Formats: sequence, C-alpha cells, structure tokens
Amino acid sequence: MQYLTSGELAKLLHITKYLLRHYEEQQLIQPAFIDENGYHMYGESEVYTMSHILLLRELGFSLKEIKRILDKETNYTEALSDVLIKVENDIKHLNKLRENVQTVLKLKQKETYKLNIEVKEERYFIFLDDAFVDDSYNIKLKKLANRKEGAINILDEISYLILADGSKVKVMYGSSKPEGDYFFSAGTYYCKRICIENEQELLQEIEHFYEELVQIDAKYEDPLLITEEAQLSAFYMKEMVYSLEVRRNA
Repeated sequence: MQYLTSGELAKLLHITKYLLRHYEEQQLIQPAFIDENGYHMYGESEVYTMSHILLLRELGFSLKEIKRILDKETNYTEALSDVLIKVENDIKHLNKLRENVQTVLKLKQKETYKLNIEVKEERYFIFLDDAFVDDSYNIKLKKLANRKEGAINILDEISYLILADGSKVKVMYGSSKPEGDYFFSAGTYYCKRICIENEQELLQEIEHFYEELVQIDAKYEDPLLITEEAQLSAFYMKEMVYSLEVRRNA
C-alpha cells in the first residue's frame, strides 16, 4: 500500500498542512503510522476519512459534531436530515434574495411594474394598536422596538388596509395563525408593485392602479391591501417599494 506524507495529503485534498495538523489535535483523524524520521504517514483509509470530515464541514457541522459522528455517538441519518432542512431553508432564502435583486433591477429600469394577476394563499393579519402609529400612519419605531407583546419584523410584516369607503386606514402585521383582526381569503388578486419617494406619489399610484383596473374592465373586491416591502426598499436611498392588491371577483 502506498502512503502519503502530510504535505502530500494536504496537496491531494487542497487543504493546508496546518488544517490537517489541527484536525489531528482535535482527534478527528490520526496518521496510519509515524515513520522513523517522524513523518506522519497516511494511507487510503485516512484519505477517505479526511474527505468525509471535509464534506461534513462543508455541510455546516462543527468539529464537536463531526467527532460525535465519527465516534458513532450521533445518529448519522438524523444529523443529515437536520442539515437537509437547513439547506432547503438556505435555498429559500437565496431564492428570495435573487427575487429581490431581480425586482430592484426591473424597478430601476421602469419605476412601476405592470399590473399582474397572482394567486395568493389565505393570509391573516392583526391590527397594530394606534399607540404605535402616528396621525399619518407612520410607525413609531422607538415605541415599537420597546413593545412588550412580542417582536414584529417590520421588514416582512407591516401592511396597510384601506377599507372599502376609504375613510380609514389600518396598519397591521401578518399572523401565522388562523386568527386575528382581518384576513384575506385565498384566491386570485390583481397586483402591482410600485416605487415612490413620498406619500403624494403613493396616492397617485393608487389612483393609477384603479384606473388600470377600469381599463381592463376588472371585477374586484374591496378593500385595498398595501404592503410596504421594506427589504426591497433597503436597496434604495430615498424611494420606498410597495405592493398594491385587490381580490378578483370569481
């Protein structure tokens, strides 16, 4: 059997000799033997073990977790299942990030999206107490940050509900439970994403939104849902991105 020195093994696996020695110190891998000159020598078994360790590190396992796996103190199948869940969540996050970047590029090219028809799942909302909102429906951020009822992710959850008669705007946040102050049923919605600098532009875009609905003879239901897409707005210095939507009549 052929054996490799630490330098040869490091070169074969594209790692440093320091990393190999560190893993030896952590009792993750040991040389097949140490020759008369003090060289650490590694055989085929150690090559596969080191490859396995590097794969586990790439999957996100800590050195302690890897040690338990190698010592068969951890259920390997369960550990990999947990990694799969994390990877799938990371993929969702990256897909969302890609979608945001694509959206910003499109908005940069054209300040307003065209009117779209989208299928939405059922969504539940809880009204934000008036104590956290000023007369212009702006969020009192300092007060919200000290809210005792629980944290609200304003980057994802804050929406505005304009009631049918237009007399009242309700500020609300999403709820994952089928309970709350308001809900939008599952169905098909007319949607439009807009990019604006001030409240006056928002009012104008809302008018344009309804004008476009009239032009296509759209049948829809009130109320209007306005969602402040803060994650997209973060790509801008002054502009804000909102989505407008109303439910299409069956």
